[in-house]
Amino acid sequence: MRKNPLGPAKNPLYPAENRMNHGFTLVELLVAVVASSVISIGALGVYSGYYRLYLQLCGGYQKETAAILNELRRINPYESGTCLRR
Repeated sequence: MRKNPLGPAKNPLYPAENRMNHGFTLVELLVAVVASSVISIGALGVYSGYYRLYLQLCGGYQKETAAILNELRRINPYESGTCLRR
């Protein structure tokens, strides 16, 4: 019986090549963890900037809305509802 020339190579310096490879090496896992950490840190920075801008805009809208309501209360004599009571 002849050996398969396309079969796995037998190299005594790399015993992992002598068996079928299953799973990932430690280096591959570390690279994946570092890459996901870098992406997460970048996404967190972008999101925190977006959230800070949202809070600024929301605060501005609240101030504008409060000013409009105060002006309407000043103009409308029935805002307290005394005229609607029976």
